[in-house]
Amino acid sequence: MASKLKFFTPIVVALLVNPTVATELTYKEYAKASDIWKRGFVFGISQYVSAVAQPDEEPPYPVRTAFQKCLGAAVDSVLVQRVEAYVKAHPANSNGPMTAVVMRALFDFCRVEISKIRPPVPSQR
Repeated sequence: MASKLKFFTPIVVALLVNPTVATELTYKEYAKASDIWKRGFVFGISQYVSAVAQPDEEPPYPVRTAFQKCLGAAVDSVLVQRVEAYVKAHPANSNGPMTAVVMRALFDFCRVEISKIRPPVPSQR
């Protein structure tokens, strides 16, 4: 456990001191990271999209619910594989912040569940 803390402490400190580091991380930098770091990075983003509604989403938060269903049983190593597959299939989309790349990969991974969302019925008054 102590060795894991030694590994994660510099990452946490860097993010606390300069939170823009996470948004500036590119795929080239991500690709050089260790497997355990990649798994934690991707898993953290998957947990975020499963817990927090999208900015334009209103109750009952159908996209968040779709992510919960899709990602609920997903293993972190599988999510990393899906990100890698997404980047291989869409190399032009791998430019820019890695957070955005992972988000696009997760939307692609959960496309079937997200496509089941029905538009809200306007209330009749």
